[in-house]
Amino acid sequence: MSASTIVSNVSRCAAAILFGFSCASAHAGGALVIYRVGAGPGCNFPNLQAALDAASADPADSTEIRLSATAANQELVVLNKNITIDGRYSGCNSGVPNNSTRQTISGTGGNSVLAIGNAVNTPRRSVTLRNLIIRGGGPLGPAALGGGLRMTGPMDVALLDSRVSDNESVSGAGISLQNGVSLTLDGGTIIGTDGALGLVGNRAVSAGVSPSRGGGIFCFASVLNINDARIRVNTSTDHGGGVYLSACTALIEPRPEFTGNGTGFVTLFRNSADGNGGGLYATGGSEVFWRSLPTGSFGGLATENSAVGRGGAVFLTGASNFVGDWLRFEDNKADDRGGAIAVEDISNLILRGGPGFACSGTNCPGIYGTRGITQFESAVLIGGAIYADSGGNVSLRQQRLFDNSARIGSAIFLSGSTTQADLRSVLIARNTLYRVGNATSTVDLSSSAKIQMRYVTMFGNFRVSNVIPFIDRALSSIRANGNSSTVELRNSLFYNDGQQVFRSLVGATATGSCVLAHENTSFPPATIADPLYVDTTGNNPDYSLEPASPAIDRCAASGTNETDVRGVSRPQDLPQPNLAGPFDAGAFEYALDDVIFANGFDLD
Repeated sequence: MSASTIVSNVSRCAAAILFGFSCASAHAGGALVIYRVGAGPGCNFPNLQAALDAASADPADSTEIRLSATAANQELVVLNKNITIDGRYSGCNSGVPNNSTRQTISGTGGNSVLAIGNAVNTPRRSVTLRNLIIRGGGPLGPAALGGGLRMTGPMDVALLDSRVSDNESVSGAGISLQNGVSLTLDGGTIIGTDGALGLVGNRAVSAGVSPSRGGGIFCFASVLNINDARIRVNTSTDHGGGVYLSACTALIEPRPEFTGNGTGFVTLFRNSADGNGGGLYATGGSEVFWRSLPTGSFGGLATENSAVGRGGAVFLTGASNFVGDWLRFEDNKADDRGGAIAVEDISNLILRGGPGFACSGTNCPGIYGTRGITQFESAVLIGGAIYADSGGNVSLRQQRLFDNSARIGSAIFLSGSTTQADLRSVLIARNTLYRVGNATSTVDLSSSAKIQMRYVTMFGNFRVSNVIPFIDRALSSIRANGNSSTVELRNSLFYNDGQQVFRSLVGATATGSCVLAHENTSFPPATIADPLYVDTTGNNPDYSLEPASPAIDRCAASGTNETDVRGVSRPQDLPQPNLAGPFDAGAFEYALDDVIFANGFDLD
């Protein structure tokens, strides 16, 4: 394009804006057309669908629609177009966007508010939805999808600083994306409740034999990118109260400029399912990668989600994978299996910290405060923090399992000969087994499941008792059942935890080395010695080691030399005491210059 042509286009657009007409300008690969939708001077269309219909279908062209008025009773459809709908304008003559302005697009209650499609085997389309409130959609037929926003086909969609609330459907009450969509949520977008605006959550409702899936979001064969968003107070009468993924990839990661303020950049909050996966349900080989940047605080938070079935926060099935770096799960509930997370059917759960991360107190990663919906003597929950069966795999690094409760396996329950767990640099403390006389354990293995525990500290895990003060140590820290069940304990501490370190049923075996405990009858490789924790009492326990601890420099290497539960590198290898090796036993590595961690666990 010649310089004179560019100047001519700029002049025409300036004149068009001055007189309130639409503006078409050449840009790389095609034309950009700007339409203004609203009532009053300078508007091209009073009707949003009319502007969408007028947009070019040429894959090289783009249309920007500046929406300056509420659009009510809408069942909008966009096919095979590059579209931007921008709600930051207060009037058609306003040329300057206002980031505090949002325009509402509300539905009829009988169909999707906005349906966007692109044909297969055609160029990918680009769609941007900015500063909008999408509400009031309600497709409820047997195959209904996407109450608020329905997308299908190869396209890239950005939903920015928007609200998708108060919609209903069978699948994806808030949003449905299928068959090649890549959706990005950013700019503080909320899917669900926004109390400040009086908006309630989205609701997935079953229809006949069709189960409901995804109160907030339903994703099939697509990609969901979340950079700055909240998924909260959405519901499903079946599965996936917040998010339902099937053959979908979810990438959850802060933008590089994110610094964090202790509340996380992405939250799954108070979503609920009458089936499985209160916060998130993943199946069909779905992949979830949820990570933070090394900013010194966690980058994601899943709180107060609940499932009547399995997985209060997360449910994994169908060979799906969940990898979470520096995440925190708090106060989630389930009534069947996995108060926070349930893993089955050769799915993989990986929760990690990492070098360069530092935590103290409320920004530490792990699983805290899960409960069964039904509690105390009538509790039915198995696996307070984590439940895995049918070939599920669990890998935990630099995690804390603290103050979780269940009828069986207050911290972890594993079942099945192909189910296994690998724990390294993990603190397991103050978890409680419900029911008077409960004979199960904090970590419970059934039907020949397997576990490796390295650099683990277990302390003060309890069971309800009929002896004053009505609480007692768990009968064992670990119980295993089944001829093929194996337990490996290395470089770990079990002092004053369960009455026994290990209980074996039906031929299960335990091996290991460099273990300190209060007894070694149940696990002969253990050495009876008090590790001398800094402070195990009160509301702010500190399970790091005192300078005189016999756990310091106690052990040789065990597997990879990973950082401890707080991010301290191993080994510190102090000049003294130089016992059997340079590594400390347990989740905490003692460091002479350990000033940053002086307050220990510090729950407040």
